[in-house]
Amino acid sequence: MSPINSSTQSEEEMRKGKGSRQDVVFGWLRRNFWGLVTLVGVTIICVVIVQMFKKPGQMSVIESQAMDMSTMVPPKGAVPVAIAKVERQTIDGSVTYTGTVQAFTDEDIYPRVTGRITAMPVYAGDRVRKGQLLVQLDPNNSEYSAKKEEAASAEDAAMHNSGIAKAEFAQAKYQLEATQEAEQAAQRAVEEAEANLAYWKPEVERQSALLKAQVVSLDEYQKEASELRAAEAKVEQAKAKLREAGKTKQATQAAFEAMLHHIGHQSSAARQAKAVLKNATIYEGYTRIVAQEDGVVTKRIVSPGVVVTPGMLLLKVAHVKQVRIQAQVATEDAQKIHLGDKVYIKGSEDSNDQTTASVTSIFPAADPASRTFTVEALLDNPLSASDTRNGKVGTTPQYKFLPGQYVIMQILTGQQQGLTIPSSAVVWREGKTQVWKAVGGSGSASKASQYTCVMHPEVIADKPGKCPKCGMDLVPKERGGQKIAELVDIEIGLSNADTSEVKQGLSEGDEVITAGFANLHRGVAVVGTEWGKSGPTKLPLAGEIIGNRLDSSNKFIHEEMVGQLMIKLSLSPAKGDANSIVVNVSKHGGGNVSGAKVSMKTSMPGMNNMSGPDLNGITGNDGEVRLRSDLSSGLWQLKVSIVVEGQDAIESTLDVEVP
Repeated sequence: MSPINSSTQSEEEMRKGKGSRQDVVFGWLRRNFWGLVTLVGVTIICVVIVQMFKKPGQMSVIESQAMDMSTMVPPKGAVPVAIAKVERQTIDGSVTYTGTVQAFTDEDIYPRVTGRITAMPVYAGDRVRKGQLLVQLDPNNSEYSAKKEEAASAEDAAMHNSGIAKAEFAQAKYQLEATQEAEQAAQRAVEEAEANLAYWKPEVERQSALLKAQVVSLDEYQKEASELRAAEAKVEQAKAKLREAGKTKQATQAAFEAMLHHIGHQSSAARQAKAVLKNATIYEGYTRIVAQEDGVVTKRIVSPGVVVTPGMLLLKVAHVKQVRIQAQVATEDAQKIHLGDKVYIKGSEDSNDQTTASVTSIFPAADPASRTFTVEALLDNPLSASDTRNGKVGTTPQYKFLPGQYVIMQILTGQQQGLTIPSSAVVWREGKTQVWKAVGGSGSASKASQYTCVMHPEVIADKPGKCPKCGMDLVPKERGGQKIAELVDIEIGLSNADTSEVKQGLSEGDEVITAGFANLHRGVAVVGTEWGKSGPTKLPLAGEIIGNRLDSSNKFIHEEMVGQLMIKLSLSPAKGDANSIVVNVSKHGGGNVSGAKVSMKTSMPGMNNMSGPDLNGITGNDGEVRLRSDLSSGLWQLKVSIVVEGQDAIESTLDVEVP
């Protein structure tokens, strides 16, 4: 076969194949014509039904899938803050510090003797009284008990010997007294003999003269002479007895002195034995350790059964009938504090149980590490009353404050009348004392300086318009509030934890921001709200900030005067789906306006400005028209137009927060 014939044959086959495919397609269409018509009809009917029954603002599945919700950034609202007024009142200046409870004195329990602990009836936390047993060392088989018994026996022997010596001393004393009396008697006998001799001497001389004169006889003279010799002999005899009595006295005196020395020795031995016994008794008493004062056991170091030696710490006892409350105070505050200043003390910031004391000591030197001064208040620390728990009365009262306890100390530094603000309003910036002041505002919304797109927040414009990326209307970047924040320099006087005195920078009646100013900057819109410890307890509703809004804050009613007309709009009932927008037009001087044409376009700003139903109506004789809206729950925007015959159209935009 030639190449030409082969090419012609291929073209004919291709024409036949193409024609056969077209025949197949047309044949399929002829066979399924009515099925296709039915499918198209059902589709059209479904679209119509969806459009008829779709609620305002409801998106289709495709629309919802195509919408990127993460890029939507709503306009910033006014910052909620806590606001307080500047008032003139009496202020107590004070400084507040955390303090620590110290015991009035601490008693460390050490043993003075060696021994084994047989009893320790107290434990950490126990309250003890003066004289109460704390530690008992083994007293029965200890060396101190044996020493005491030995000392007692030695004392008995010494006392017995001392008694014998005392008896012998008494006997020697009596003998000495007897010899003294005998000596005195001999002395008197000598004196009598000498007196008798003194009589006879002159008498014999006189008789001798008379004998020479032959007046008396020799016999008479001799008799007189014999009497003289007898008197002389008696004198010698009396002197001899006197000498004997003196020697006896000397011997007795020597014996007395020896006995006196002996009794002194025995008395000294008795006293020494008594001292040894007393010492042994004291040492034995050291085996029983008792509390010196009322207090609380703060630590127990050892347990019963341990052999202890002198100097080993056993227990720690704090005497807490009085306690020292101490705070470490900064230098600038310490300069304001004086002895006798009042101090309010409580266990925690939230406690209502407050104790009043006075500053009793200010340490004269600063701590070299912290550069702070110790301020101390001495405080009586009574026992708490018995409490009732589960219907039972407690029997072990406790001291109000315990060593090491954390307390709050508010120390007063003065009092005077002046302008005051809450201390929480004061801020310190760059070495300056300042406050955020809430100024201006009449309750209406302030104008925004910039506009943005909720879908494309990077788009920023200086005036309203359309977003160049998606075509949505630009919205204000920031909405206005009731007040504007302004930072003001002030001078502070007296202050305490709650209130501070303002000497310069504010006037009575000014409003300052006391909370919520962490991220404020000058000119930002703020709105006052209730504030708790964790932040706002109730955020303001939009209707409290922006006037053209219906929500629960204004009971879903908005009224405004335009020229000589009063326009009133309300949502009735105030719930989602089944509701109406009620418009009432009346004259300012009185009287309803009938025949006013009301038109309204609805949209949802948060849903890409999705359009809702268009509402139209005419006011009746009562000046009112009820426009069935069936708005679903959410934020809606109403663009209202009211036309009254003979007047310019009234245009207004209103937001509705449908519950």
